[in-house]
Amino acid sequence: MQTVHIEREVPTNPMVAYGYFTVPDLLTTWWPTEVGAEVVVGGEYRMFFEDHGVTLRGQYRRIDPGRQLAFTWKWDHEDLPPRLVDVIFTPAQRGCVVSVTHDAGSDEEASDYTNGWIHFLGRLKRAIEQASA
Repeated sequence: MQTVHIEREVPTNPMVAYGYFTVPDLLTTWWPTEVGAEVVVGGEYRMFFEDHGVTLRGQYRRIDPGRQLAFTWKWDHEDLPPRLVDVIFTPAQRGCVVSVTHDAGSDEEASDYTNGWIHFLGRLKRAIEQASA
């Protein structure tokens, strides 16, 4: 199993950044089109991406508001086992660092996850900047 690790500094505190991963109205400003989520350990989420017509599902494994969020990751259209994603929120001088660690089963998967997280964490940063402007 391979692991992808991506970090991005965002201009807000860790608790607000955590909210952008757990509050549906904030999630849809930077990531999926639609979200359904029960943000408790063992709770499930469903994210729909209208542009591509795909759905991502998973289950929350660890919840520590403002510090850590871990969840499984499974696309409905792929016949792959669920992957684990771990997101850590660390205070930084100008906000916080969002660190994403995502398990991958192959080089191709790792490349896709790397490119995806680079793209979407950039969108997260812009969404936070726009919200505070």
